[in-house]
Amino acid sequence: MPSRTPSASPSDDGSSDGLAKVELSDLDSSPPPPLPVEQDLMQLARLGELRSIQRLFDTGKYTARSTDDQGITALHWAAINGHLALCHFLLQSGADVDARGGDAQATPVLWASKRCHLSVVSLLLSHGADPLIRDDQGYNLLHSATLDGNVFQLVLLLHQPDIPVDVPDASGHTSLMWAAYKGFGACVDVLLRWGADVHATDEMGFTALHWALVKGSYGCIQKLVELGSDRFARSKPVEGQTEGDSPAATAAKMKSERQWHKALVDSGFDEEGRAMGFPVPMVKDRRWFFNRFFFLWPFALGGLQLWMLAHMLVWISVPGVLLVGYALQALVQKTLRWAPADMKHMHRTPFLAGIFAGTLFWVGVRYVFYILPWTLSTNILLNFGFMIAYGLCAYFYALTMTADPGFIPKGGSRGQTKNTIDELVEHGAFDEVHFCTACMIRKPLRSKHCRRCGRCVAREDHHCPWVDNCIGVNNHKHFLLYVVFMIAGIGLLVQLTIKYIERLPDPPELNCAILKDPLCAPFSRDPMTIITNAWASLQLTWTFMLLFVHLTQVGRALTTFETMKGHGQVGPLMTAMTTGSTTEGAQVGLAGSGPDPVGSHKHGKSKKKEGCLTQWSRLLGLDAFYTIAFQGYKGAKDRETPAARKPSNPFSRGVFRNCQDFWMDGPIFGRKQDGQALLGGERVDYTALYDVPRGGMRYRGYESVPAVEEGVV
Repeated sequence: MPSRTPSASPSDDGSSDGLAKVELSDLDSSPPPPLPVEQDLMQLARLGELRSIQRLFDTGKYTARSTDDQGITALHWAAINGHLALCHFLLQSGADVDARGGDAQATPVLWASKRCHLSVVSLLLSHGADPLIRDDQGYNLLHSATLDGNVFQLVLLLHQPDIPVDVPDASGHTSLMWAAYKGFGACVDVLLRWGADVHATDEMGFTALHWALVKGSYGCIQKLVELGSDRFARSKPVEGQTEGDSPAATAAKMKSERQWHKALVDSGFDEEGRAMGFPVPMVKDRRWFFNRFFFLWPFALGGLQLWMLAHMLVWISVPGVLLVGYALQALVQKTLRWAPADMKHMHRTPFLAGIFAGTLFWVGVRYVFYILPWTLSTNILLNFGFMIAYGLCAYFYALTMTADPGFIPKGGSRGQTKNTIDELVEHGAFDEVHFCTACMIRKPLRSKHCRRCGRCVAREDHHCPWVDNCIGVNNHKHFLLYVVFMIAGIGLLVQLTIKYIERLPDPPELNCAILKDPLCAPFSRDPMTIITNAWASLQLTWTFMLLFVHLTQVGRALTTFETMKGHGQVGPLMTAMTTGSTTEGAQVGLAGSGPDPVGSHKHGKSKKKEGCLTQWSRLLGLDAFYTIAFQGYKGAKDRETPAARKPSNPFSRGVFRNCQDFWMDGPIFGRKQDGQALLGGERVDYTALYDVPRGGMRYRGYESVPAVEEGVV
């Protein structure tokens, strides 16, 4: 398929287009200037020597519009080197903001764009630079930003009032086509949200979907299919063909069929591209259906498996439970082919939350109908304590699962967002730390965008699959109380179960050998209750670790996400503490690093999958427990040897004050939806916390944020 690749297409590193070949090579390897440096305007502009240039202008030998033999101005060199103050001086001195220079005939704003100097780009645009001027290859400013894959520069440009999103280059390629071809999923996502035309074609009749299949990026392909790309569009036929290539034919030629078929299935189509009808015709809202179905499914599956363990012979029940559970679960997972694109995996559904809720339900049933009638008269206090613990556990669990965790409000208009972007650019803080390209909002300190929830959460801890909700500033206390009352309830339940079994008579059909066995006799009296309570008690193994982790972090004034990321242990499934949020990052080309938040896979390659034990270790929170527990051990050893210390947590006010802030923050009962919390005894709005409050050691203002994130998160 080489003939289908644009003749001027940049390489994957974004450095082989005409603009990069001319200006960047000149910048690094041009011959020594024939004049002394203090008399060479272009050399001084490269170095950013503002005062020297001002003195040179005073002599009258040069002006801000002076050019060299290639038409390059001082503004070009100041722009490509990011000398913001010099650029401002040259513009005030009358420099031509749209001067074309070099072999590529590019303007200063295009030069600045190649090095992703966003502050310079913003300055030039504010002084009237024309973003639609093309270089010799037909690329304008929007094309240049897309070719570099800098999603933040793309967002900055799209918020300008005079840049159309679908303007084609000299070969008819739109920015969406280039982003799809390069495999820049974040750029594809932003362009589609800005209304880019998925049906636009280039000179060869290729759509953005064709170009995504050339690259083989699953994230780009799936997003384009989901948002209405023509799955059967044909390109213009080449010589020897009677008809052009469809996306399926392109996928076959480029060996990206696996990504193509997966994207189709994940978007609700079969592998031929035909829409799959939902088998339950009365269901109108598939998301509503799958949320309810996967939450309630463990109720039925868990009840069946508990019954099998209680009433079947052990050498039949154990393998039978595993076989039935696997078979039914595999059958149910087949229904995920009809689920929305972001619910194609079990950990993205409320299934794990349903497991705990189902356990809570069956424990309640056995208690009310069996344990309570036999123990109420003799163990009033135990029953009363269990009822309180059970009720509070269920209450705080439901509150944690349904409450707003502290979602950060989105901007009201594009104008408001543009003002936010301009402010961040002015302070050199328009990056993935301070701005969310998914929500288009400025990110407060300690916040995080949750892919599962689709929102940014204030003081975000993690997305917990066992409650199917984020644990944020509004429900962190409720989450911890649910864990505490769960442990207390299970402890009381075990005592009540022992009292209950002791009072039951032996079943008459048992033979004498069984009745004499100290283990079999109690079990035979009510096996269903014992199995159910044993299953509930088994959850104490990870619950105690969960309690240890959270109480430790409360004392340290850290969230789980900050703890894990601070120790370099963030993965695709973040833990029971962070599962549900894929590794956060932004594709920023030359200006930054980080994985593509939409996800992209080169054809023929795939990510190495985690093993089953690793995934369950994360889901159960074992990795968080090990990190915190062994960090104390390593910290003790490190204190014996001199080493560079990490910056202290600016949000910590000491263990006692941290605990006091946590437990005295807001009401215990009821929903808290204001996004505020106590910090050092003062109320702080975490949805708008952009600077570390007073008492935060030595960090202040915009300059403080990288240090805070580096040391805390």
